[in-house]
Amino acid sequence: MNRAISPLNLDGAESRLRAYLDLLYTAEPHRNLTRVPRELAWTRHIGESLSLLPHHPWREGELVLDFGSGGGLPGIPLAIALPEVNFLLLERDLAKAAFLRHCAKALRLESVGVLARDARELGRDKDRPRAQLIVSRAAAPPQRLLPQLAPLLDRHGHALLIVAQSVTLDSATRQLCRKEDLLDPEILETSCTRILSVSRH
Repeated sequence: MNRAISPLNLDGAESRLRAYLDLLYTAEPHRNLTRVPRELAWTRHIGESLSLLPHHPWREGELVLDFGSGGGLPGIPLAIALPEVNFLLLERDLAKAAFLRHCAKALRLESVGVLARDARELGRDKDRPRAQLIVSRAAAPPQRLLPQLAPLLDRHGHALLIVAQSVTLDSATRQLCRKEDLLDPEILETSCTRILSVSRH
C-alpha cells in the first residue's frame, strides 16, 4: 500500500497558490473561468478548495479526479498542496482545458494531467480512469453529478463534493446512491464549505 502523506505547510505553498490566482484572473476575461471577485479569491477559491484536505487519508501516488474542473478548482490548489498525489482534471470545454494545461506547465505541477472529455462519454469507456478520490465544486447538482461520477470511482473509492447550502440529503438522493452502488452519503460542515461525502462499496 502506498504510504500516507501530509499536505505541504500553507506557508510553503502560498507563493504557488497566489501564482495560480494570478493566472486565473489574467485569463478570466477571455474564458469565463470564475465569477468570484479578485478580493474574495483567497477565501473562496483557495480556502474552499483546501477545506477538503482533512476529509481524506491522502496517499502517495493515488489518483484524484477533479470532476468538471473549470478553472482548476478545487484540483489545482489541492495539487499544489499535495505534490506526491496524481491529479487528473476532467473538463470538457476545450478552452478551459487548454487553460488548465497552461497552469500545470506554468506552475510546474508534474503530477497533474488534463482530460478534455465529456464525463458521461468517459464513463462508458472500458479504459476509463478509476480514481481513488473524486473532488468537485458545484459542477452540477448531486442528482446529475452522482450518476456521472460513479463509473469513474474505484472500488472503495471516495468522493468529496463541495455543494451549495441548499443541498440536503433527501430520500431521493439516498435512493440514487444505492442505485449507483454508493454508500449512504453524509454532509460535512466546515467553516467555509459544505461537503457531500460519499463512498463506493
